[in-house]
Amino acid sequence: MPAGKLLSAHAYEVAPRQKTSFTGGEITANAQLQAALDSTFDRSRIATAPEVSFEFDTTTSERTHTIRDAALAVAFGTGPHDAVTAGLAQRLADSMDNRSKPALLMVSVHDSGASGERRVLLWTFPQQEVFNLHLTSRGKPKLDLLEAFNRESSLRKVALIDGPNTKTGMLSARVLDFQATATEKSVADLWIAGFLAARLQIDSTQGTNLLARVLRTAHTKTIDDQQAQDQILAAITALRVTPNPRQSLDQIEQTYLTDNAAAAFRAAAGGPEIRAAIFPINTDQFDQLIQYTRFHLDNGVVVSAPFAVLDSKDEAVKVTETDGERRLQVEGRIEQEQVRTRA
Repeated sequence: MPAGKLLSAHAYEVAPRQKTSFTGGEITANAQLQAALDSTFDRSRIATAPEVSFEFDTTTSERTHTIRDAALAVAFGTGPHDAVTAGLAQRLADSMDNRSKPALLMVSVHDSGASGERRVLLWTFPQQEVFNLHLTSRGKPKLDLLEAFNRESSLRKVALIDGPNTKTGMLSARVLDFQATATEKSVADLWIAGFLAARLQIDSTQGTNLLARVLRTAHTKTIDDQQAQDQILAAITALRVTPNPRQSLDQIEQTYLTDNAAAAFRAAAGGPEIRAAIFPINTDQFDQLIQYTRFHLDNGVVVSAPFAVLDSKDEAVKVTETDGERRLQVEGRIEQEQVRTRA
């Protein structure tokens, strides 16, 4: 799928922490550039990349965000747009540190194909040294070392922002950071957190699966800490009926967990982007993924109880505590009985 008809493009050479004026500006939107961007767009698969939400300024009543405002301006505003795109170049320079390579920032605007909508692509292509072999005027080969911008580099980054020119348009972006697995976390963070001022989104299915896995892992890791396990079980019970189903793992940790429980949860959750990602919790799916809690009694009996039963008012499974000793009471009709030998 091509990027869409190229309407305009701006390009700037950007160095880390640059304070001098930027080399660049509007470039000719010709067929050669269209073909190159279409090819890069297709190979990047940015159209199906992870989505991020822009973090808006909450100190004002206006819905303002530097990247979104710039995207709307270049996509729908009357030109010239050199001041807007040069501002993006300055923002990128400020986001980079001295370990970052100089890069080419390209801002391209395309017709998305949908009525009243435009597509804005923000590309960065890092600077690399390349050899140029050519013949001199005397017909002898000569090798020159040139500085060029590599559009296939593993350090490149791209953001796709599309939508209409409305209050609810262009509120998010699709993002690829081919350096996101870099050992230097701060380098990988500059694109999403530093430059785009956004945070990762994950869908309900992915998020609910992740939440269930993290809670199960945290519960297992705290097997010797009854207080931590009690906190985790209480969090599971609360999340099953949460009135605020769109949450992040960071928010869940801060709301329900402390000390060892919080530490185990955080360790199981992964990196900061994943922990900060907002997702809607699918409570039915959550119940299916975390159905039981297991009680190991001092007489060797193991009882597995669904959380739905533990949360019910008929108290078929009841946990009591007296003088620091927790006891389990279970009552119900036997529907099936199995006898197994231990392996």
